[in-house]
Amino acid sequence: MRGKTHNAWGDQMKKGETWFVDVPEGRGNEQKGKRPCIVLGEKNGVVCAVPLTSNDARYQLSFTELIEQTPKNGLREDSIALIFQLKSLSKERFLEKIGEIDEKTQDKIDVMIKEMLKIK
Repeated sequence: MRGKTHNAWGDQMKKGETWFVDVPEGRGNEQKGKRPCIVLGEKNGVVCAVPLTSNDARYQLSFTELIEQTPKNGLREDSIALIFQLKSLSKERFLEKIGEIDEKTQDKIDVMIKEMLKIK
């Protein structure tokens, strides 16, 4: 899956895809810089995504999920999905599709998002 570069006005991005993303400068503990993210959805040129980190200490925080590296997801190492840092980003920030997560992991993330946002 590695190597598919992104055309900002190309195909619809799909839930569960993993991409390298240029996350803009944040403040405090917000994630920033080029990093993998999991796509949740895309409409009108804006993508909702969950940033990932390789910082194991973040796994102790609420609303995080361990994503183990697999050939399918294209991650370089085990990573922590920072669900509590859900972001909306321009599709133009998505640099390269690297893979996709498995359905079981996506289901866990969906449950946490609903819980975090108090959606029934």
